Amino acid sequence: MIPPPLLAALLLLAALAGVAWFQKGDLGGYRRFKTRNDGPARRMRFRLLLARAALVFGLPVVVGLVLLDRWQALVMMPAEFAGAAAAMPAIVDDGGATRGMLLGGAVGGLIAGAVLARWRGRRTLGDVSALLPREPRELKYAAALSVMAGVSEEAFFRLYLPLLIAMLTGQAWIGFAASLVLFGAMHRYQGWAGIAATTALGAVMSGLYLATGTLWVAMLVHALVDINGLVVTPLVRGAVRE
Repeated sequence: MIPPPLLAALLLLAALAGVAWFQKGDLGGYRRFKTRNDGPARRMRFRLLLARAALVFGLPVVVGLVLLDRWQALVMMPAEFAGAAAAMPAIVDDGGATRGMLLGGAVGGLIAGAVLARWRGRRTLGDVSALLPREPRELKYAAALSVMAGVSEEAFFRLYLPLLIAMLTGQAWIGFAASLVLFGAMHRYQGWAGIAATTALGAVMSGLYLATGTLWVAMLVHALVDINGLVVTPLVRGAVRE
């Protein structure tokens, strides 16, 4: 039987190795992806991104939490996060009204983002041009990537990595800070503006998770933000051509 701290250390090393593999050569690959206009090649790239995201961010969370016998963390905030959560303003669940307000705010933000995209034209925070669908058949991949990122990245960066680090250090804030830095650095392909924007988004998602005690809230908001950027915005701008 492997002691929990040792198992947490091994799982953390494996998780970081997975992120390193995900990032290896990705900057150059993204640059090549931007120049591709061949539809089948682009759709293959989208499918590859989906598979890699599931393998690197989704699978380790499921396997790791099962090995640690901490699978309940997916639906119940771990005790290791109690101190960090106590430092956040609590969002009380009052019979579903709070959840409805959060959902309404997220949808409202999606609409506002679409309006803003129309007003701002082609300007974006960070370079995500390669990921923007150029034809209707790519819309489903952009939507799938948005949902995949919302679910797998939040589980990985807002729960799994902070939990492993908290188990090793006894300090949840170290885990959240390290995960936030890694989350921003992972988006270096978007340039400095993209790193800043995704780091800020990660901080908001961490705050939402700690304030609500519910991971699905962060997942939902993250997915809607990405859907706004990768699906709604291109449609509003008329960038998706037949």
